Amino acid sequence: MPLRLEGRGIILGSLFARGAAQPIRELDAVERARIGATRGVHLIEHYWGRYVAILNEPDGHRVDIVRAPLGDLPCYVVEIEGVTVIASDVALLVAFGLFTPVVAWDEVARHLATRDMRGPATCFGGLRELPGGERLSIVGGKTVVEALWSPWAFADRGRQVDDADEAARRLRTTALECVAARASEYGRVVLMLSGGLDSSIVAACLARQGLSFHSLTLVTQDATGDERDYARRTTQSLGAVLTEAYRDVSRIDIERSGAAHLPRPTVRAFVQESNRLATEAAETIGAGAIFNGGGGDNVFCSLQSTGPAADRLLTSGLGPSFLRTARDISQLAPASLWAVTSDAVRRAWLGKPAMRHVQDLSFLSPRAVAMVGPTNLHPWLVLPPGALPGKAMHIRLMAFAQSYVEGHDPQDLLPTVSPLLSQPLVETCLGVPSWLWFEGGRNRVVARRAFAGDLPADVIWRRSKGTPDSFVAQIFETHRAAIRRMLADGELAAHDMLDLPAVLGVLDDPRPVHGDAFRRILQFADVEAWARAWTRSGR
Repeated sequence: MPLRLEGRGIILGSLFARGAAQPIRELDAVERARIGATRGVHLIEHYWGRYVAILNEPDGHRVDIVRAPLGDLPCYVVEIEGVTVIASDVALLVAFGLFTPVVAWDEVARHLATRDMRGPATCFGGLRELPGGERLSIVGGKTVVEALWSPWAFADRGRQVDDADEAARRLRTTALECVAARASEYGRVVLMLSGGLDSSIVAACLARQGLSFHSLTLVTQDATGDERDYARRTTQSLGAVLTEAYRDVSRIDIERSGAAHLPRPTVRAFVQESNRLATEAAETIGAGAIFNGGGGDNVFCSLQSTGPAADRLLTSGLGPSFLRTARDISQLAPASLWAVTSDAVRRAWLGKPAMRHVQDLSFLSPRAVAMVGPTNLHPWLVLPPGALPGKAMHIRLMAFAQSYVEGHDPQDLLPTVSPLLSQPLVETCLGVPSWLWFEGGRNRVVARRAFAGDLPADVIWRRSKGTPDSFVAQIFETHRAAIRRMLADGELAAHDMLDLPAVLGVLDDPRPVHGDAFRRILQFADVEAWARAWTRSGR
């Protein structure tokens, strides 16, 4: 239900007070005034959720549109003859005759080069997105966009909690609050429980809060995608119900895009089976949403880098604490202690960049490569003075997570919720020094400690991790001929986006799937299906 600000605007979506377990139904006059007077700053500092706020000045001279940091309610923007129009769904803009989607192939090229990092531009000409944590101001027919929230504010050295026990306590408290708050909107939920650490933590949060949920774990024919033993241990320890289901490659329609209603081709084909099985489970038990542990690796700083050792060196100097962190990272990598220490010294003292900005230009045509151009840095990756390299890498993971949480389709039958990407939990984890996440050859240690009393030890402290890669390879093999037809005579080829001989060479290789090229080809198939949905559907 919208929150009306009594002459100062309206808040659409869901809004939570920090520490509260239920969405806000009404704001008092004092809070309404503070939100209006600060033009949304007070909203971001004291609340969180999946919201877009439309705030207006009493004299009507300015309108401010504020989108929640890491909020999954979209906010698309179109300019029409000096008028700014916003909507949560491209289909709404089309239905009202306010926008005609035309694929912007230069942005498609950039998407293919930097899939997991995106800015406000979409893959449609004339349509942009207001990123989470930013404010769009409309004054005199002109628009100005400015950031109100940045992860660097919480990564500041002066705000770090350099005590492992206190960091774990804060993480646990905040995670419990955020998961409970998001679940309160939906009644019962289905949890996609992989058996890994992150989804198991979500399960523990739901169970410890007495919330109603049903777990679903998905299995592949290959052992690397069979995590049932871990999922069973988790649910048995929590007294929760678990359903096990096999992914069926024959149910994948390679020509159907899961992003057919979105302005970017952000959904991968293998997700079709996850969504189908989760929706069936939700219908069976009457669940209102699908929860997952998405973004946990990002929030809980799952790095394999010497950056945290460099941070320790810059803050504590060359001593026992630095060597202890370097040893922990060398056990995780795995790499020799000498290799880790020498690389950390280069990062800390000898000018090695905190991170590289890598583009994937493989299998793109020369024309597409020219369209990509130089890397436009995500604003979070512009390092402030004194930024620590390991913390910069953690924030890069957050930028990847922002793209993930903003990639859901508002037309999905059931909402998909990634509660570990809630703003308060992200802020809490950014306040943990990068080196505290590593110990004994393990990462995400603060999160492991936080929930060590809630989950079986072999789940909390496991080093291995399951993967759906075998199912992805099976999709490629099963649909190889269809993918070849799509790409040989498709929109990407027609607009000279691909090195088509090289792509077809991979598809025509008679050997079983090998290497990494098949993943890239499947990405092209995802983009092709998306492009056809907008160019050949007759809408």
